[in-house]
Amino acid sequence: MDRGTLTRIYERRARHVNRKNIPYLGFDELVTRLGACALEHVIFGTVKGADPAYSYQLFLSPDASRVVACLGVRAQRERPAHTTPD
Repeated sequence: MDRGTLTRIYERRARHVNRKNIPYLGFDELVTRLGACALEHVIFGTVKGADPAYSYQLFLSPDASRVVACLGVRAQRERPAHTTPD
């Protein structure tokens, strides 16, 4: 994916997690590193951790030979299905 587009997307997502007080790791560093990266495109993958329950996103060089940036966001608890009163 285009690095510039990803940088803008993750700048917005960083503001979102900050507003919602969702625990995260590395968002600021991710935006900085993507913005400074000389690569035109990056690929990404996801790793889910169980304890603690974080979802990690890895941003890799196009040949997947190096990690450009990484972030982790705490998984939100399952919300109960919305029910309507009888």
